[in-house]
Amino acid sequence: MPQRRKSEHLRVLEGSRPRPAAPNLGGGLGTPAAPKWLPRVGKAEWRRIVRACAGHPTWLQEVDVALLTAYCATWATYLDAARDVAERGALVSGRSSADKGALVKNPAAQIARDSATQLRNLARELGFSPDARGRVDLGQREAPSRDDLLSDPCRPLS
Repeated sequence: MPQRRKSEHLRVLEGSRPRPAAPNLGGGLGTPAAPKWLPRVGKAEWRRIVRACAGHPTWLQEVDVALLTAYCATWATYLDAARDVAERGALVSGRSSADKGALVKNPAAQIARDSATQLRNLARELGFSPDARGRVDLGQREAPSRDDLLSDPCRPLS
């Protein structure tokens, strides 16, 4: 089993130097409009994410537009499928002649599961998960000294 990544707090306490920040590949994304073809809930998610990341202008780069678009489109798909499962349930009446009247698995359940997996992967790539946020370059930040950490180990890094 691979060894878990150590937090910056532990690395500094052990005397290791802080990990260098990821390179910033250019200007931030700014506030671009969502693609016109995105469903309404996808556009709402786009606006929510761009607004949330606005405080860190280097978080989303211009090259991240495709990933952000895929994330928002997948979010819309996930919501549609999850709503269908919530309304009709995990089991629905079969429609084929062999399954007439029998209960079968709601196809939306698989779509929701696949979309959730894809959302998790895209969130990790974009730095939206708690673990991934620690690896995102949010601009200049100063690493705490060993003395700072020893005096207050609960102090956040940024």
